[in-house]
Amino acid sequence: MEKCVLYLRSSKDRSEVSLDAQRRQLCELAQTKNYLIVKEFEDAVESGKDDDRPGFQAMIAEMRLGKKEWSIVLALDTSRISRRRMISIIFEEQECKKQGVRVIYKSLPDADPATEMILKSILQAMDEWHSLTSKAKGLAGMNENVKQGFRAGGRAPRGYQLEHTPTGAIRDGSPVMKSKLIKSDDAAAMATYLKKRAKGSSRARSIEVAGLISPVTTLIDIERNALVYAGHTVWNRHAEAGSGTKFRDESEWVITKGTHDALITEEEADLILKQLDSRKYAPDRVAKRPYILSGLLQNTDGIMFVSDGDGAYRAGKGKRMNAEAVEKAVLRKVFADLQGDDYAAAILEHYKKQLAGVKDSDAEIKYIAKKVSEIDSNNLRLSDLLTKTSAPDALLRAIETNEIERIALTERLNALKGEAELSRDYKKLTLKDIKVMLNNIVDSFEDKAAEDIKAMLKTIVETIILDTASLTISITYKLKSGVELASPRGFEPRSPP
Repeated sequence: MEKCVLYLRSSKDRSEVSLDAQRRQLCELAQTKNYLIVKEFEDAVESGKDDDRPGFQAMIAEMRLGKKEWSIVLALDTSRISRRRMISIIFEEQECKKQGVRVIYKSLPDADPATEMILKSILQAMDEWHSLTSKAKGLAGMNENVKQGFRAGGRAPRGYQLEHTPTGAIRDGSPVMKSKLIKSDDAAAMATYLKKRAKGSSRARSIEVAGLISPVTTLIDIERNALVYAGHTVWNRHAEAGSGTKFRDESEWVITKGTHDALITEEEADLILKQLDSRKYAPDRVAKRPYILSGLLQNTDGIMFVSDGDGAYRAGKGKRMNAEAVEKAVLRKVFADLQGDDYAAAILEHYKKQLAGVKDSDAEIKYIAKKVSEIDSNNLRLSDLLTKTSAPDALLRAIETNEIERIALTERLNALKGEAELSRDYKKLTLKDIKVMLNNIVDSFEDKAAEDIKAMLKTIVETIILDTASLTISITYKLKSGVELASPRGFEPRSPP
């Protein structure tokens, strides 16, 4: 009896076949064909326009592992696998055939291979046509809703809430509702924030004046909705998935003006959008600058400094420190330390202490090398005996056991030889050698991008402590086992005005 799995998929479409109905029909099909069902893969309320479905991907993953106990996939019809013909072809021709799996559809009549291929191609083409047609109808409906001043779906932006209105139509026994935006309790705060941004105030200052609490990424999304806050309904802004861009050109947007109460003027909305566009192409945009000390810089209480998105570091509710000034001061200190005699001597001492605890491995190396040689000789002797016996199984098992031991010993031998060679090199190191290496490290920072400098710092620095009261820093380096070198006072990482 052949073993099979069921693949079940439903979507949000009201006319869609339920998973229970699919399961019932496929169980009848399996019984008719004398198949044993061993597993089900299902995707409830999942679109068939792509293959990013958990049940579908789990089925493919099990096939690829090559340890499955089934060789047949049963599905109700071709659209269960996908409503995109290319996805269906890749699934059947590449994934299934490679693993010796057949796909059988309940809706496809039994026929010779040629006829089956033609029928399947026609059904897959119809599935794709249906998907594209449904999408076009849905988009047309949303477009018309927007032109009438209604929302095309989605949550209300902050500062507004949805007001649902019955259209008079009935669908599935329930009234059809459409929604518009009305002001919410935080509308005044949102208006204050957006008006400050339109005047050029920083996000940090604007959110402080408005009394809002929100991450920077959310604030950017709010600003992109500036036209909505000017009282307009905007649709078709987001680009198609896979197009390489997040938003469509503004000429493609569908905008219906005056659909709800505005929090800002249209002129203010235009100013906010222009700021976003101008900063998008600016190479030194403050909000997007990399903060190279993130994850390393902390205050004397152990609280990490984080970027405030406005060109400064801040630890908790403490004083804001100009990011560029702090970073320049820290890098000057790091470079001075790396090129100084104290740091070089500390590293040399660090290596000497490590070597003092390393035991002489020459005796162990000789012993393991001898054991490996003995195993090789023994296997050679057993191999000779194989040609002289009519029952080689015992000899083969002995050779296999010896080979496993030889591999383990060889790995240990190579590791010991590498450690011994490294130890000999370290013993030859002088203070001059260390300083040459450190100077090379300093040179490697030159002309590097900020993200590269950040990564390089994290390989040599453990923590950086900034005392905001005395404006001094102390740095703990990873190679120095906790030795700290404090910078001179007065490097003045000034706070922004």
